[in-house]
Amino acid sequence: MSLKSGLSALVLIGGLFSFGAPAMAAPITPATGSPEVSTPVEQVGWRCGRGWHVNRWGRCVPNRRVARCGPGWHVNRYGNCVRNRPVYRACPRGFHLTPRGFCVPN
Repeated sequence: MSLKSGLSALVLIGGLFSFGAPAMAAPITPATGSPEVSTPVEQVGWRCGRGWHVNRWGRCVPNRRVARCGPGWHVNRYGNCVRNRPVYRACPRGFHLTPRGFCVPN
């Protein structure tokens, strides 16, 4: 047997064994009492408590409540009802405001 044929036979046998080895790397089925089988849903704890959540910076902040304000009131960015500001006319009657901020006649 020559060196070339012996080396090719060794590579062939090594290749056959390498294909069979990864087949048993992981178990076929997990154990019956393991948590992977019982539920696919991950249980999450209340890190911040009820009524609070984690913001994008990792701090606990209160959940926003849905505020209902009466007429003449609106909800600000903190979730509080505040009175609307009175509306003032920028230009007198018969004039309109241009994009540059000037009052010109209609």
